[in-house]
Amino acid sequence: MIVAAKEADIPAIGALLMQMHRTAPMKLPPVNPHRVEASLRGCLQEGRIFLGLKVQRIVGVLALQECPHWYSNEKFLGDLVFYVDAGSRTSRIASHLLRAATEYATMRGLPLMMAVVHGEDVVRKDHFYARHGFQRVGGVYTRGF
Repeated sequence: MIVAAKEADIPAIGALLMQMHRTAPMKLPPVNPHRVEASLRGCLQEGRIFLGLKVQRIVGVLALQECPHWYSNEKFLGDLVFYVDAGSRTSRIASHLLRAATEYATMRGLPLMMAVVHGEDVVRKDHFYARHGFQRVGGVYTRGF
């Protein structure tokens, strides 16, 4: 089941995101819990957070931010985070979360931009987005992590 998050969901979302951080395939900077909470609150105020639930437990999150491009006043919706618990990845939760985000973007009349920032399963993620009507534009490159 997919639901829109509420302020009271922030601690549970934060716990799921800590799991994401711990299992990331690359070394990441340490988590600042206050920054996580502030970022999630920002998404609730200027965007939307969708939650994937399994037996009333949060197993997926897609947090969207509404903001302008750096070069324009035109706005878009971009994902702050899109994560599904490893034990739920064989379900359709990721597809349902992305469909909810797409419907929300359509309702708002805004383009939706999604990013792949972790380097594992990139080909699978490319296929996932292509199946949902997205086109690949560019990539992410890092140095010094």
